[in-house]
Amino acid sequence: MLERYTLPEMKAHWSPENRYRKWLEVEILACEAWAALGRIPEQALREIKERASFDLRRIAEIEAVVRHDVIAFVSCVAESVGDAGKYLHMGLTSYDVVDTALSLLMREAMDLILAALDGLREVLAEKAREYRDTPMIGRTHGVHAEPITLGMKFALWYAELARDRERLEKARRVINVGRLAGAVGTYAHIDPRVEQYVCRKLGLYPAQISTQVLQRDRHAEYLSALAITACSLEKFATEIRHLQRTEVLELEEGFAAGQKGSSAMPHKRNPITCERITGLSRVLRGNALAAMENTALWHERDISNSSVERIIIPDSTTLLHYMLVRFTEVVKQLLIYPEHMRQNLDRTRGLIFSQRLLLALVEKGLRREEAYALVQRQAMRAWPQGDFAQLVKADPEIGKYLSGGEIDALLDSGYYLRRVPYIFWRTGLGAPPLSEWEEKLREDPPGRHVPVPEKGELLYEGKAKRVYRTSDPDLYWVEYKDEATAFDGLKRDVIPGKGSLNNRISAHFFSLLEVAGLPTHFVKLLGPREALVRRVEIIPLEVIVRNIAAGSLAKKLGLPEGRVLSRPVVDFCLKNDELHDPQVTEDQILALGFAAEKEVRELRDFALKVNEVLSAYLLSRDLILVDFKLEFGRCRDGIILADEISPDTCRFWDRDTKEKLDKDRFRHDLGGLIPAYEEIWKRLQGGKPVV
Repeated sequence: MLERYTLPEMKAHWSPENRYRKWLEVEILACEAWAALGRIPEQALREIKERASFDLRRIAEIEAVVRHDVIAFVSCVAESVGDAGKYLHMGLTSYDVVDTALSLLMREAMDLILAALDGLREVLAEKAREYRDTPMIGRTHGVHAEPITLGMKFALWYAELARDRERLEKARRVINVGRLAGAVGTYAHIDPRVEQYVCRKLGLYPAQISTQVLQRDRHAEYLSALAITACSLEKFATEIRHLQRTEVLELEEGFAAGQKGSSAMPHKRNPITCERITGLSRVLRGNALAAMENTALWHERDISNSSVERIIIPDSTTLLHYMLVRFTEVVKQLLIYPEHMRQNLDRTRGLIFSQRLLLALVEKGLRREEAYALVQRQAMRAWPQGDFAQLVKADPEIGKYLSGGEIDALLDSGYYLRRVPYIFWRTGLGAPPLSEWEEKLREDPPGRHVPVPEKGELLYEGKAKRVYRTSDPDLYWVEYKDEATAFDGLKRDVIPGKGSLNNRISAHFFSLLEVAGLPTHFVKLLGPREALVRRVEIIPLEVIVRNIAAGSLAKKLGLPEGRVLSRPVVDFCLKNDELHDPQVTEDQILALGFAAEKEVRELRDFALKVNEVLSAYLLSRDLILVDFKLEFGRCRDGIILADEISPDTCRFWDRDTKEKLDKDRFRHDLGGLIPAYEEIWKRLQGGKPVV
């Protein structure tokens, strides 16, 4: 490890003292296990635990003679213990100790790296939000393309580091194994219970099978995850380096008081930390390749990996930790020049709006090829110093389709940035852009251009709906009923108007979710109680999301109704009326084939995203989404949301009074079900709560 690129915590972590401490920990735990099995006397174990120690100079002296570091270590420790030292290393081979301890060291090094990465993500999140709406030019091939915002760059880095974190966490799990299986992995001279005991005490998992060593694909994956993260940092650093170029100067590394950039040129302010990160990333990529070369050891092992790993594992973890910490400082101290960004946006005098002009001409009736030729002709005249806007306005061919005022309206960078709040929501850096979605719903209601098929035969009738075939095999006709049921059908009634309200409320929620990018089966409203939906194969599971303790959860766990949960809870129930829709575990779902493992993950993630959108939306309507039930179906496009989302399937409470505005009014004889449903519909339409 180079001192120049090593921070104190990693230096201490990879010190010889710490490595030997881990070796000693493994040796002592093995003795404890042997003692529990009656192979080491209790008195000897006490002496080992009380006296065992090591001395770096003594280890070096012994190693100079025996030329074997583990033998030197064990001999040194045995000297410190006395006669009981004969029980040290009993049944073990060197790599029982070395590999198990190395896994510990790699796991703990990864913990330092993950903490540093989390710190960087926090800083990037702050910068992304601060500069979310700061416009700048986006570049492709190094050439001006279309407007973006500086916050989007930071958000992009934030999201990429989340993927890096997933890879690093997986690498941590992969390396979190130990082995004490003897010379060739057969446990010939060691009881497997010793391995189990040692690994359990160290928080490791015993390797399923090994030779004399843990297999090096684990270490290669670990080093690869480090290298990929370093590549991300190199990408970010390279971006800053470009944006600090004198002719660009949109960002700049901080420059400390007294700092000097050049021994010859006093004016220089260079992006030296970003350049350093770029260079160190190359080292990590090389080390990852070396780790891959280590996977093909001879037979049950050779030692060709050892010398390599003594370099690449400490170096790669140390360097990545250093890079993360230093780049965090770069981002914190970054000098940002919005005025230069604006100047660069305007530098091409409107050329960056060429695509919008092209699309406007197509909308006016021109073929795309014709529109492209018209716009490109003036773009080439404007490049690099002409005024594109003026050239376009003066073009008589373009003037046939677009007025000067229309052209001015097209040359607006704000148009390109209107979806930025949506992007920030997608990356977890902002709230759902509700106003944008509502505006889109008003401008383009769902199903407006879908022709209505002919209604066919009744396919299915349930407690709340009838489903009919249509003349289009991919579409069904749904009719909402006025029946109300509770407690698995034991309580029933007909409540006029309920079906119509549920139909409209469901259509509203489905439409909102579609705009938010969450696909549903809803196509369009057909009438007060009827809707057109896509045909799906219903997955026989109900997915329940709970934000607040109520209903069965409160009863089952003895929780007070209204207790806010620290995080949403997702439950699965089997759709089966005869069995009263029993709750099922993910293992039961997989074992009985109700859904595939990938589908279960998708259902959970989908439901949580629905919860995020609807919770925020309803809160803007002074409503609390307590919990709700979803059903999903399979279609050609994958899994989509089906059934309904209404006061029949959700618990809605007034934000201030906590008044129940859902089917609990029917379940618990509270009365006023229709007024409650009407209040929900009124608020969804923008109405204020009834006081």
